[in-house]
Amino acid sequence: MRFPSIAAIAAELRAVNANVEGECDVRLQVWPDGQWRVRYGDSSYDQDHRGYWGSSSIPGANRKGRVSRFNSVDVARDLIDQARDMHAQDPNT
Repeated sequence: MRFPSIAAIAAELRAVNANVEGECDVRLQVWPDGQWRVRYGDSSYDQDHRGYWGSSSIPGANRKGRVSRFNSVDVARDLIDQARDMHAQDPNT
């Protein structure tokens, strides 16, 4: 199975971080065919539970609109590692 690159996920996380106010939950969903999506916000809105997941959080912008810095590469790597672990534990693979 092919997982997304750290660079692709990190770029998506930076884009999300620039557009949310305050700390925000983020999730990586990877489907068995290799497609993926970064989801953010309240996880109760996630309706598609298929595939393999990783979860974390990002700082978002503060009240003055300044985007908080974070290590997007580390967060991306962690999300991918979680999804890979979930895939490795799947008895159907």
